[in-house]
Amino acid sequence: MTRGLWGGLVIVALAVPALVWASSEPEAPKAAEEAPEGLPSEDPQLRQGRVFSATEVQVLLDLDQHRIEMERREQALQLREKLVDLMEQRLNGRVAELKALQAELETLLGNMSGKDDKELDQLAMMYGNMKPAAAAGVLNRLDNTIVLDVLVRMPAKKSGKLMEVLDPAKTRVISEMMAARTSPPGVSATTP
Repeated sequence: MTRGLWGGLVIVALAVPALVWASSEPEAPKAAEEAPEGLPSEDPQLRQGRVFSATEVQVLLDLDQHRIEMERREQALQLREKLVDLMEQRLNGRVAELKALQAELETLLGNMSGKDDKELDQLAMMYGNMKPAAAAGVLNRLDNTIVLDVLVRMPAKKSGKLMEVLDPAKTRVISEMMAARTSPPGVSATTP
């Protein structure tokens, strides 16, 4: 469609100066008189009587070059639009995959945390039924977060007796971790 528009503009650009020149000359070629008024003609005889100046030729060549450049840009934009659409489709597919994976992970994590809670409850009951010195010997070698989770699940009396026989350094760390868990928001659990 644009090629037809630009082609028409070039024809108008060629014909209008010819008509103006023909009307200003005392002896206009016969072909110019035969062309309907206001309509550009592609009659070669009309152009034969007209000599274009170098500036006019350059303007017409520049217009044609501009038309070609505009057509190339339009093609490039259409290609870019297609690429953007393709990338958008791929991105939407990836987002859907990620959402499905997220839902699956949340389900798995929900199942795992339930199992962990049951296992930690069993450990707390088991260590609570042991003698404090024997339980402390095992708990001293475990990770602090596991010891904290086990002690929190025990009744206060049993966890207190265990804390008495735990390694003092471990007792201090576990106590700080307990305080950090129960401190209100914005209040620091440790003091300098």
